[in-house]
Amino acid sequence: MKKIVQHTLAALLMVSSLSAFAASSSDTQTITTIKNNLKKNLPDLVIDKVIPTRFSGVYEVDSGRKVLYVDSTGNLALIGNMFDLTNKVSLTEQRTNELNVIDWKKIPTDIAIRRVRGNGSNQIAVFTDPDCPFCKRMEAETLSKLTDVTIYYFMFPLEIHPHAASDSRRILCSENPESSMIAFMVKDAKLTKNESCTNAANLAKMMDVGSNLIQVTGTPTVVLPNGRIVSGLVPADYLSRMIDANRAGGESAISASK
Repeated sequence: MKKIVQHTLAALLMVSSLSAFAASSSDTQTITTIKNNLKKNLPDLVIDKVIPTRFSGVYEVDSGRKVLYVDSTGNLALIGNMFDLTNKVSLTEQRTNELNVIDWKKIPTDIAIRRVRGNGSNQIAVFTDPDCPFCKRMEAETLSKLTDVTIYYFMFPLEIHPHAASDSRRILCSENPESSMIAFMVKDAKLTKNESCTNAANLAKMMDVGSNLIQVTGTPTVVLPNGRIVSGLVPADYLSRMIDANRAGGESAISASK
């Protein structure tokens, strides 16, 4: 009798293992199919990860800092929010917040324009375009009102502003890039005509950091002390609260999308 029970248990374990393998194998095949079809339909889409969701038959596709959903073939896509109605939360927002975080230590702050306010205890990185109206407002209305923060500025001229790259180089070639940048953006002060200097070479490096590490899609873009990324113009009091809620090593207590 004892041997029969042992054999029965062994058989059940084998069936269970085979079932788990089959499910895993099925998911792997489905994900491969999704990736192949997405590459055909959207050749420029960067696919970082494809994972099953809690919604049967729907798969999450992570692309940089963005999320979209597809069916098991990868031929049908859903772009929008997936909600957990029981817990009243947006699963898409949760996932997007997770993706909108980078390792602060990877940011090469040594090439940035550095500005210290107060004791400079908190650190943020700001990707800015000197000719961007929202960046100018960000400087005048938000960043200039922060306290106890070290701001690392990265020039990120956008193609829609034809003089932005030239102005960025002129700022970097100024005797004091920090004061030159602020005076230009806030008071419309004139810049030096020199845009060919050793420091101007940092512009290409700044652009590379913004494009590839941070994946900046618009300016201004701010990286908070714990690496969370926030895009767009935000008021000074709100950014201050976000900095406090996203201190280095801490978890976010405020949604960046509010």
